[in-house]
Amino acid sequence: MMRRMVLILAWMVVSLPLAWGVYQSVQRSMPLFSGGAIVAPGK
Repeated sequence: MMRRMVLILAWMVVSLPLAWGVYQSVQRSMPLFSGGAIVAPGK
């Protein structure tokens, strides 16, 4: 049981930042595919 909890926690530690990075990449690339203006990072 304890091993399973550690495994779930480890996956969360890896998956959450990875999911956040993918989300940010998709958000920043949307103007490229929608024909809109390119937005500078941090704007």
